[in-house]
Amino acid sequence: MSPAAPLVAGFLVLISVLAVHGAAGTGRRSLVLRRLAAGPPVTAPVPSGLPAWPLPPPAWLAPRLVAAGVVADSSSVWQGWLLAGAGATALAALAGGPALAAVAVVAAVTGPPAALFACSGRADRLLEGALPDLLETMARSLRSGLSLRQAVEEAAGAPGLLGHDLRLVTGEVDAGVPLLTALDGWGRRRPLPGISLAVSALGLGVETGGAHARALDGVAATLRARSAVAGEVRALSAQARLSAVVIVLAPLGFSALAAATDERTAAFFVTPLGLACLAGGLALDALAGLWMHRLSRVDQ
Repeated sequence: MSPAAPLVAGFLVLISVLAVHGAAGTGRRSLVLRRLAAGPPVTAPVPSGLPAWPLPPPAWLAPRLVAAGVVADSSSVWQGWLLAGAGATALAALAGGPALAAVAVVAAVTGPPAALFACSGRADRLLEGALPDLLETMARSLRSGLSLRQAVEEAAGAPGLLGHDLRLVTGEVDAGVPLLTALDGWGRRRPLPGISLAVSALGLGVETGGAHARALDGVAATLRARSAVAGEVRALSAQARLSAVVIVLAPLGFSALAAATDERTAAFFVTPLGLACLAGGLALDALAGLWMHRLSRVDQ
């Protein structure tokens, strides 16, 4: 057995854990600056000193990054994914031979998509989490004497996804669309419970007048209370989600370690029967991961 085999096996397991943690942690650092429903994402231009990447990212990657709340260019993520996968596969081949290399390929191919799938919906949670503060800001603007349209225009200067959405609303109003119609369009583009409540409160003020600020404060308080309850539920189910991650990653780590430390296991993995067992085990592991993710999911 090569002395580096245990290190490489641990490295492969660490890559899978970091992929999940990185996709989740990046979304917590800042709000998403792009919209999922805004059409094809804009790809950042390649700097003049760097050659163009020959393999373009797949079409599903950019929407998945947006849905996971990951603020990163899809081309950069795609390049890093391919380079990390190739490096891990090369190290695994040197340490454990073809069997460990096959495990590394499977982990590199399935790990990042699984992490993005597990983090899907994070952008919506970030958006609804920032909505109460934005509504309270609009309520303060209304109390200071601004009209509802002016309050919306002032709130459109906020950073992040909410500010981007409100800039679309103000752009439609500037183009001659009635404010109520523009707000309804925002609700249709972003069918979230919090957005629906906010649009209803704003639309009620447009149609009937009255205490706009009080209505917005009430919606903000409701959304903040519901967000607190959802956060408590997610905290209580964190142990179940962490257990699911460990259960899914443990077979991959054990297979890599067994292939790296036992020549007979490595030789078995490259036989037709061993490849069939490996494929069946990975398929069952992926199915179990999806099922546990569904069981531990917290709906808003």
